[in-house]
Amino acid sequence: MLVLIVLLPARWISPLLPKGMHCQQLDGSAWRGSCSGLTTGGGVLGDMDWNLHVLQLLRGRLELQLNLTNQNDYVRGVLGMGLGGALHGRNLTFDLPLTSVLVSSLPAGAHARLAGTVARIDWNGKYVDTLQGELRVLDFMSAQGQAFGSYQATFAPDANAGPAAPPTAVVHDLGGPLALAATLQLTHDPGYLLQGEVAARPSAPPQFADQLKYLGTPDASGRRPFSLSGTF
Repeated sequence: MLVLIVLLPARWISPLLPKGMHCQQLDGSAWRGSCSGLTTGGGVLGDMDWNLHVLQLLRGRLELQLNLTNQNDYVRGVLGMGLGGALHGRNLTFDLPLTSVLVSSLPAGAHARLAGTVARIDWNGKYVDTLQGELRVLDFMSAQGQAFGSYQATFAPDANAGPAAPPTAVVHDLGGPLALAATLQLTHDPGYLLQGEVAARPSAPPQFADQLKYLGTPDASGRRPFSLSGTF
């Protein structure tokens, strides 16, 4: 029995995969293995290998070192699941396509890339209650083909915030047609609240400046206040 547990083949865990997820080939063991051709109803995820952190099982937590790649897309780091459906991640790096399939509030046809480094993220089963790291939305393109540039959000620990305070990030542009300075707060809906100031750069196409007029009167520097919110 002990030998069977230690050498538990990876292919035996195939029935435990989430509904709609399939693996063309499983190799190795349940503790240290690989999956080639991982797919979901939404498409191909790529190839994955993992290393299970056995000692975390004693704490009632399933945790593994994960490496998922699909050509230029990847997710690497430590992912885990605790009691009650809570999820957590540590030391994550990723570079993924950002579409309405990943973020439902994103207009269909719009696309970008989502890249970043996350030191810690915790999902308590209802919403994200901890997030520390840096996220970048790169080369955002609208469904109509307008290029909106790239942006960065930095979630840093706040020593003055209480334990129940939602994660909040400082957001700014990385160049492009819009100059943006804002804050992003992850709410308990779950959702988000993005608010700040934005202005069209002189090099921006005329339609950008025209669209921003609906936000109201600009300040002395030409920036206009805005606020966006949504759920996911």
